[in-house]
Amino acid sequence: VSKEGFFFAPDPSSQKTCTIGGNVAHNSGGAHCLKYGVTCNHVVGLEVVLPDGEIMILGGHNLYNPGYDLLGLILGSEGTLGIVTKVLARIVRKPKQIRTYLATFASVEDASNAVSAIISKGMIPAALEMMDPLAIDAIESSKYSAGYPRDTGSILIVEVDGESEELEILSPIIMSTCKENGAKDVKEAASEAERKTNRHPEHGCDTQRDETLHHNGYYVLSSD
Repeated sequence: VSKEGFFFAPDPSSQKTCTIGGNVAHNSGGAHCLKYGVTCNHVVGLEVVLPDGEIMILGGHNLYNPGYDLLGLILGSEGTLGIVTKVLARIVRKPKQIRTYLATFASVEDASNAVSAIISKGMIPAALEMMDPLAIDAIESSKYSAGYPRDTGSILIVEVDGESEELEILSPIIMSTCKENGAKDVKEAASEAERKTNRHPEHGCDTQRDETLHHNGYYVLSSD
């Protein structure tokens, strides 16, 4: 679906190796859940084989269905209630533009205040990720080093996406909000490669947006 301009929005941390079935079993999500939600927000139907062998069809082509939320009961049940054999997934159109900012703070408290200030202004970034010195040191000491500064109390990574005109308005507000809350420095990723490294140093790329998950399809996803 990526080639057609769509993507499956849940952003599991194990996205390079995970499957749709695994996402359903664990109701997976990641940094993009702030704006897009987790797996349960993007699955509208399931075919499930119950322990007695009965095949049950849950949900449908609508995002919201009347009655008991049996779909929500199965999502995240880790295979304890039945085996999912088909998934009816909701896909969304890729954003026209993505911008990523890296802000450094003297403390975790300052970075936390910046997060609260951004949300209180009515902005919902695609992702907000904060790292303390322990997390920064762990990444920079590994083979996945992303060039994060070690001499800082906290790092806040802010990603916004949408129409170009929208981001022209949001971007300066986010940068100024970070500075108002004690950011020592706020930098926008200068290139696509830098943006991807900042967001996913362990992958070297933003695979959720650039690739399709295993077994992905427009709507119906069948397990092996």
